[in-house]
Formats: sequence, C-alpha cells, structure tokens
Amino acid sequence: MKNLEQLEPTFYDYADGGTVKVVETEKSGEAELTIQLKYKAISFVIKSGNGFSYLKTKNTPDGIVFEENPDQGWILHIFECKKTVTEKAWKKAKLQFDGGLLHADMLRGLLDVPAFSEVKVYTVYRESKLFTQSPSPGLYRQPVGVKMTKPPYSDWKENQLTIVNGLRVSHKKIKLDQEGRGIMELG
Repeated sequence: MKNLEQLEPTFYDYADGGTVKVVETEKSGEAELTIQLKYKAISFVIKSGNGFSYLKTKNTPDGIVFEENPDQGWILHIFECKKTVTEKAWKKAKLQFDGGLLHADMLRGLLDVPAFSEVKVYTVYRESKLFTQSPSPGLYRQPVGVKMTKPPYSDWKENQLTIVNGLRVSHKKIKLDQEGRGIMELG
C-alpha cells in the first residue's frame, strides 16, 4: 500500500489487529459500532463534504473498511447506520452503498491496493419497521396480465444485494442496543 501519508490523518484509522470504529452522529443514524480486527485494516470516514467532490453521487456511507486478509486479499466492508430502517431509509442506504463502492475504488487506486476480492455491505440499525408497517399485501395485487412487482424493500430479507454497476454483494444486518452501540468481528 502506498500514499497513505497523502490523506488527512482525521480521514482514516489504520490498525494491525485491535479495533476501529464506525460512528454516526446524525440524528437519523446515531450509532457507534466497534469492529474487532483479526488482520490489518484501514477505516475511512467519508461524510458529506469530505468525499470526492467530482463524483456525481453525493451519497456516502458512514464507514468504509479495507481489510487485508492474508488468505483472501483485500476485502471491502461498507457500513451504513440507520436509527430506524423504514422503506425510505432502506432506499437511501442502498444509494449510500453505491457511493461507498465508488469512493472505495477511488481510494483503492490512490493507495495502490489491488482489486477487492470481495465486497460486503452492512446495515447497522436499532430498529426495523420495514415489515411491521408495510401496507396490506392486497395493495400489491396487479390486474390480470400485468407482471407482479416486489415491494422496493423486499431485498431487506436477503443476504445479497445488487449495487452500482450490477455488482452482487454480501449484505449483513447488525442490530444495535437501545443506546445505539454494537460490536462485530472481522476476519
């Protein structure tokens, strides 16, 4: 890896084992996820205004982690925090995963990191209201001959998502405690 010294020190956290954190302070997210590391990793904080301003998308995730796994190569982890996952919040989270991948690819190029062997996305949340406040299933009935469409949040239940450029990625949900804190392990 090269050029890490070219980045603002407040923009990243490098750790060889130990822990890094993903912290969201906005009211809609308010979360602190402690990530326990088995291998070397770099955690990036990309917020509105400190990302790559020449990208069309202004959607950025709450955290990006590059993990250097000696057996698998570089793995990209993208984290988005939501206090409550609603249909609108889930739609926004998927756009933030897209922006996260684009920002990560640009950082990867700057740091001369090889292509990611795997991309994983995580929704970090306190509560989900996607299926508890869903409209009546009868509202999704289509006239005869019209193709049935899934609700836009049906992929919440899946372990994989399709993000920017049709890339299929692993998706994991991380439920936080009532104070918005959680712990997970990578590696």
